[in-house]
Amino acid sequence: MDASTLAKALFTDSGDPAAEVIVHSFRIPRVVAALVVGASLGAAGSLLQSATRNPLGDPQLFGLGGGAAIVQALAMAGVIGTGAWMVASLSVIAAVVGALLIFLLASRENLTPARLALIGVSVGALTVAIAAAILMHARVFSLQALALFSGSLANRSWDDVTPVIPFLALGIAMAVVAAGRLNLLVLGDRLAGQLGASPRSTRLVALVSAGVLAGAGVSLAGVVGFVGLLTPHVVRLFLGNDARIVMAVSVPAGALVVLYADQLARLALMPAEIPVGLVTTVLGAPLMIWVARRLQ
Repeated sequence: MDASTLAKALFTDSGDPAAEVIVHSFRIPRVVAALVVGASLGAAGSLLQSATRNPLGDPQLFGLGGGAAIVQALAMAGVIGTGAWMVASLSVIAAVVGALLIFLLASRENLTPARLALIGVSVGALTVAIAAAILMHARVFSLQALALFSGSLANRSWDDVTPVIPFLALGIAMAVVAAGRLNLLVLGDRLAGQLGASPRSTRLVALVSAGVLAGAGVSLAGVVGFVGLLTPHVVRLFLGNDARIVMAVSVPAGALVVLYADQLARLALMPAEIPVGLVTTVLGAPLMIWVARRLQ
């Protein structure tokens, strides 16, 4: 489709029904889905890193995405209903349960960030293994499993996107409530409490918000790696460590990362399509190594 046909299908009555269907029923929903997923994961990663004081804070590494992946696997296996609203809601609930587990662990004074990261990685690996076992038992088609574990936005429609948008709005609203006090958590819980912030309630709101956002992202695209981990670090390199700014900028930054990664996934090997999560991992891993070196 050339640029003129695209413009006519977007803004006028082009007289080309096929072009209008492609643009309005396939292309635009997929673009919106990519933006929603990226915004959700970028904000969730920022909140996890600030709330736990852990540079490895990421929805996938900490197991939040894994809980939602189990729900996705159950839906693919036919164990639960496959309605978009039900799957999105249950995915968010599962991710919030994971966030509450991280909250309980992060509130322990004797738990170091390294130990918390190890626990999170272990929980994440366990949840992915459970999801894989569910799909294997149900003999789910291999491409469906690949789309879940590697992340995919193929064939997303408005019916898939619409149920996720309210959860994105809820998660962002909760993040805004917590963001103002997240800077104080860097000083330690005792000093933060003396300065007027309630560390426990601030951390709870931030982590529940991260759970809502992570569950929303996974319910729409599956497990998309490195977006939540990398995006906040890149933002900090350029804009500093203010948690409010990092969280606010991680939303559009994450959205753009997933949008362009999805375009690359769709166009790189045409007519075949590769999962967007593979693109974010291939591009994100070297960038994360570079960022880690810069942070030394």
